[in-house]
Amino acid sequence: MSRVNLIVLGLLMEQPMHGYKIVSFFEKRGLVFWTKVKIASVYKALQRLEKKGYIVGEMKQEEHNPPKKVFTITEDGHQHFLKILRNFLFQEDVQASPMDFWHAVRFVKNNITRSEFIRALSIHEQKIRELMASILEKRQKVMQKEDASTFPFYVEIMMNKMNEIMKVQLQTISELQENAVLPENLKDFSEEV
Repeated sequence: MSRVNLIVLGLLMEQPMHGYKIVSFFEKRGLVFWTKVKIASVYKALQRLEKKGYIVGEMKQEEHNPPKKVFTITEDGHQHFLKILRNFLFQEDVQASPMDFWHAVRFVKNNITRSEFIRALSIHEQKIRELMASILEKRQKVMQKEDASTFPFYVEIMMNKMNEIMKVQLQTISELQENAVLPENLKDFSEEV
């Protein structure tokens, strides 16, 4: 599943946009850095998504500017977006990076149910805990084999920082879980079926 398709379709779910506006969104919010999506990929994705019928483009003119092709998501595109969103949230794609989950969370509003959101958080929490345990186990094996004085200081620092990052993610998941069940936040989810 494509990270660029998730973000392009997710943005078009919010409102119709032309390519330059989507690219501007990527640049202004640092998404190019965080998602590792190149600007040219956005334009290619728009062409590919339009060809598949997931979006439609219509030439529109705003004030005195030249006409621009404004894209709108179709019902097929909406369904495709939901499939991609769930794939990233439930981490069904083994190729997905740990950051892909957090990019997908940005598009949760009214696109998944509260129970799906809580389940996605639980899955991600489990993956983080497994990763933390794996890193700890590897660290202990290395420390048993080597003299601690030969262990590079920078590796120790990096391992400690990764552990801190994962703890922050776990705290974030816990806070999201606590807030997802509050009645006033039900408005942010689609209806349970």
